[in-house]
Amino acid sequence: MNGEKLFLAIGGLESARLERTEQEQKKRRSGGRLVRRLLIAAAITAALIGTAYAAVTFFLYDSPADMITGLYGENTGFDQKEPALVSDPQKPWPNSMVQPGYEKRPIEQPLTQELEQWVSPVGQTVETDGYKLTVDAYVYDSNTQCGFITLLLEHEKPISAEELLVGYNGEIGGLSGNYLRFNQYGRAYLIPEKTTDTQLAFTYYFRADMFTGTNLLVSFPDFEEQARLEEYEQNRTEGVAAIRQRLKEELTVQEAADKMKELGYGGGYTGDYDDYYYLAALEYDTAHADERMSKETIELQALTDQLEKDLTPDEAVKKLRSLWGDALVEELFAGRMDELSAAAYHFLARRAYEQARMDEMICVSLPDGGSLPYKTFGQGDIYVNSLCVQIRTSHYADEGAGAKKLVFHMTDGTDFVVKDEVTDNTLFKRALENGDSIYMLNSAIQIDDIASVELVISGETRILTVD
Repeated sequence: MNGEKLFLAIGGLESARLERTEQEQKKRRSGGRLVRRLLIAAAITAALIGTAYAAVTFFLYDSPADMITGLYGENTGFDQKEPALVSDPQKPWPNSMVQPGYEKRPIEQPLTQELEQWVSPVGQTVETDGYKLTVDAYVYDSNTQCGFITLLLEHEKPISAEELLVGYNGEIGGLSGNYLRFNQYGRAYLIPEKTTDTQLAFTYYFRADMFTGTNLLVSFPDFEEQARLEEYEQNRTEGVAAIRQRLKEELTVQEAADKMKELGYGGGYTGDYDDYYYLAALEYDTAHADERMSKETIELQALTDQLEKDLTPDEAVKKLRSLWGDALVEELFAGRMDELSAAAYHFLARRAYEQARMDEMICVSLPDGGSLPYKTFGQGDIYVNSLCVQIRTSHYADEGAGAKKLVFHMTDGTDFVVKDEVTDNTLFKRALENGDSIYMLNSAIQIDDIASVELVISGETRILTVD
């Protein structure tokens, strides 16, 4: 178990805190957080694919064609990067790694014309307390459940580079969770040509998990609550340091290791993240359990408790099945049906929480039909459309294994490297609930130009031809 996992296990950290901890270790962020509370009163229903957009004024781009070329054309602002050797001396584990490079493949005109037909406009704006959020338009493929949406966040005061954390490939690491919240998994990427000191233009590339729902929800976080938790984190750092010093005086190195083993952990950790540190973190978090719980966590627990009073376990499972469908439930809980009733209460509580706050969120309704043109390779094991590629990973490797190399060999003799040891042309990679893996591409690919797919996984190389 590495340091981060152990920290999560014995400290009871929430995901947002773990992200902050990792960022602090890398010294990737500095400065405080905004403390103003933003209240939103808006609900937006997006037009479905196929709806005419003539009457809608695009905000970031003049037309769907401009949007596609702006995101996938030759001048995106992040078109090419050579691989580099980077190091992080703050890491207590091996700190050198190869940062992959990337090279986008410029979109061709026929594909631009094809993709612009899939652009669905939203064109709605909400405004509050010096902030204005405009949702421009989106593209969504129901087969892979992948898509992207363009947005503009206008703000009266500039947001520092340390807060935004724009990566070498344009990913905005400091946006999600700090300034905006998204209910669907994804990554935000900067649109440089549309961004100024007071306007942040970005694209959110996402994969919609159907158990989360068929809506893409965007909302502002509770900044007052964020400020409270930030203050708690500062106090926690000082408190853990003080407890750690006391434990060093009370326990020998061996006694600290033995105590860790009594708690069910390996023991024997050294350096900044030694046994004393983890013991101190556990002691501090146990003593301040109520303080470190967010309002959202408390409300979700209250909703779960109420559901457990109102519904029997069988009734909760029946309700969940009616929302998800039997097929998804059976797939997700295969071999662990004993966990189903607890999960049913959890997801029903999350759904009730979101529905109660729908007037504080932007809601884009994702269509359940309509799919981009695609090709399959290797008897359906590789599914490719212009924006992403999905692999039946379980056919080639144990659960959790990823592709070491994925290359499209094109009909003109060129290659498009999706990923290998020194190149990463993906916007995100995600393991799916059915054991598949999905890769969102940084380039829009003309699928008819793909002759074969090279896949290296679990040490074996395979050349998969078109079905």
